[in-house]
Amino acid sequence: MDAIYLRYPDGQMTQRSEEEARRLWRDGLMPSATVYWQEGMADWKPVTVWLGEPEVRSEKPAAGEPETELPSYHFLRDPSRLTTFLQRLLWISVLVACIALVDDLAELVQVQIARLPPDQVANNDPIQGIVGLLQSGLGILTGITFLKWIYRAYKNIQGFGAEGLRFSPGWAVGYYFIPILSLIRPVQVMSEIWRASDDPRDWPRRPGSWLIASWWTLFLLYTGVTQVSLEIAIQASTNDQWMVAGVLAILGDLFSIPLSIAALRLVTEVYRRQKALVEAAKAGEQFG
Repeated sequence: MDAIYLRYPDGQMTQRSEEEARRLWRDGLMPSATVYWQEGMADWKPVTVWLGEPEVRSEKPAAGEPETELPSYHFLRDPSRLTTFLQRLLWISVLVACIALVDDLAELVQVQIARLPPDQVANNDPIQGIVGLLQSGLGILTGITFLKWIYRAYKNIQGFGAEGLRFSPGWAVGYYFIPILSLIRPVQVMSEIWRASDDPRDWPRRPGSWLIASWWTLFLLYTGVTQVSLEIAIQASTNDQWMVAGVLAILGDLFSIPLSIAALRLVTEVYRRQKALVEAAKAGEQFG
C-alpha cells in the first residue's frame, strides 16, 4: 500500500507513504480521528480500520514525578551533507560578491577620474568577465542546492508529525517559479519550516523571526536590482545608460552580501533545530 492520503480532524490533508504513515501512527503523532484514502477506495475510512486502535501506553511515572511524553523524531531525509554543502556555497558567494563589488567600484572610479567611457572600461576589464561568469555559475548551483534543501527541510517537518501545514514539499519549491505567488509563498513556506523545526506539535503558536523577513526582503531587492541592471546593460547605447547599469550592478553586489549571510544563518538555524529534535529523541530512546 502506497500513496496514502490522510485527512486530519482539523481538515488538513497530506500525502504519505505507507512507511511514513505507519511510523506516525506508531509514534503517536497522528490523531486517532484521522481518515485515509488511496486509489481504488470508494470513500475515506477511519485510519483505525487500517492500522487498528492506537496503542495504549500503560507505563506510568513514579509517584511525585511529572508525566512526560517523549516524541520520536527521525529525519525522513538526513540533510546533514546537503546543509554543509549549501553553507560552503553561501560563504563562497559572499567572497565572490565582495570581489565583484571591489571591481565594480574600481571601474566607477576610473570612469569618474579618467573620464573614460564606461563601456570601454568594462570591455577592457578581464576580471569583470571572470567574476561575472563565476557569479552566474555559482548563483545557479546555489539556487538549485537551496531549493533541494527547502524540499528536504519541509519533508522533514512533515515527518516530525507537524499538523496543519499549508503546503507540500513539492509546492514549497514550485512556488518559486509561479508569477505573483513567487512573491508571497516562499516566505510563508520558510516561516512554517522555521516554526515547525522548533516545535512540530505546537508550531502554529511558535514565533517567527526577523531573520526570515530580512532574508526575503534582501532577496527581492537583489533580484529586482540585478534584473533591471542587466536589462539596461544589454540595451545601453549611451554613457549615461552604462553608468546607470554600473551603479545598479554595485547595488546588486551590496544586496548580495547580506542576502547570502542571512540565508546562511537561516539554513544553519533550521538545521540546528531539526537536528536537536532528532538527537533528543534518540537520547530518549536510549535512556528512556
